[in-house]
Amino acid sequence: MLTLVARLRRSARSQQFASAFVARIASAVLGFVLLLVASRLLTTYEYGVYVFLFSVGSGLGLIAVFGQQNLVLKHYRAQDGAAPFNDALVRYNLGWLSIAIALMLSASGVLFFAETVLPEPYDRLHLAFAFAAVFALSEYLQSYFRIHGRIWLALLPREVVWRGACSVLLWGAALAGLLQGATAAMTIVLGLLLAMTLYQIRHLAGHHGWDAWRGGFRHPDKAPGWRGESLLFSANNVMVAVTAYLETVIVGTMLGMEQAAFYFVALRYATLVNLPSAAIDTVSMPMIASHFQARDREGAQRLVGRLSLASFAISSTGALVMAVGAPFALTLFKPDFAAHTDVLMVLTLSSVTSAFFGPGPSLLTIGGGERYILICNAVLFSIYAVLLCLVAVPFGILGVAVANVTWTVVVNLVLARWVRANWNVDSRATAFFTRRAWGPATATPHPAE
Repeated sequence: MLTLVARLRRSARSQQFASAFVARIASAVLGFVLLLVASRLLTTYEYGVYVFLFSVGSGLGLIAVFGQQNLVLKHYRAQDGAAPFNDALVRYNLGWLSIAIALMLSASGVLFFAETVLPEPYDRLHLAFAFAAVFALSEYLQSYFRIHGRIWLALLPREVVWRGACSVLLWGAALAGLLQGATAAMTIVLGLLLAMTLYQIRHLAGHHGWDAWRGGFRHPDKAPGWRGESLLFSANNVMVAVTAYLETVIVGTMLGMEQAAFYFVALRYATLVNLPSAAIDTVSMPMIASHFQARDREGAQRLVGRLSLASFAISSTGALVMAVGAPFALTLFKPDFAAHTDVLMVLTLSSVTSAFFGPGPSLLTIGGGERYILICNAVLFSIYAVLLCLVAVPFGILGVAVANVTWTVVVNLVLARWVRANWNVDSRATAFFTRRAWGPATATPHPAE
């Protein structure tokens, strides 16, 4: 740990790490302020509907980005003389995103005109699809600016400004008598996210020009390979999005919107424990990708081992703090939420487990394991979805939380196996001790993509 801190102080990336940590922490705090404000201004049912629409919209947005945030992270070249290649890659990314936005907005329009025949709360799903269109573009822009090391531009608009402004406007709308329910809340959240995304688009256009939105699929040499990877990334994003938001959706549909409101809050509290991992991934994944591109397995292992240990140590400390303050934290939202403290602690254990295994899933997406992670996720998720449906009604939200921990352990074990087998890189926190004495780097065959 001390070695990591010393190296970071000497590293040119230290400022980026600091920026990422500050932005992620501010994002978490402001995200909770937003959840708290919404829970106080809306009834428990309307708050559950708001959480339901937000979860559906965020999940659809992760799917609709069509894996372009991973594609640009994997292939964007930082060295001089690569501008034509990078311009072509960004045009290709934006071509896919244009299709995604058109699909989401078209679906939103259809649902808007069909709302009279849809039951409550599904008559408001058009807001979720519109939110997904903007969220998909925002997700891509975050990855794009991370590659350039512009951490503030990547994170500040959505993670800080958007969340803070949403809380202020929701409160102002309530004082003005305009916040009548989840519909008005989602409209405000959607409008502000659109404003932040347009701000980022202006900066992207400064690099590649406004004409980057035209001719996106014209690259005879690279387009076929990029298309195959995009499809794989898209399929993997389906798994990521569904596993991130499926539990809240299932809880809402099977146990009620009130239970969904609590479960969403508990999930968000549990993610606080994973903030170190998120901040480390934000800065380190482009660095790790450069080691993979250079076939430098030893360098990747050293970097991953140190960062995973730091992430796990901080996450474990956060879990202890959470164990003490959980009842009070839950009471801030609704007094009856404190009765489910055990659910929050189980979800916190899931977050610590993820931190222990390190950036295993991310390593697969940039290291040639797209097909493997897709097949594994498809098989394991099918089992997981059935498990959730079986435990939700008889065991309630505690059963769903226990299923979450089981899923986290199994998935990380399976993915860690591929990384070790193909790259001989151990992403677990214990790798800092078991592989710290490695000798000089040796060439390692790169797995076929």
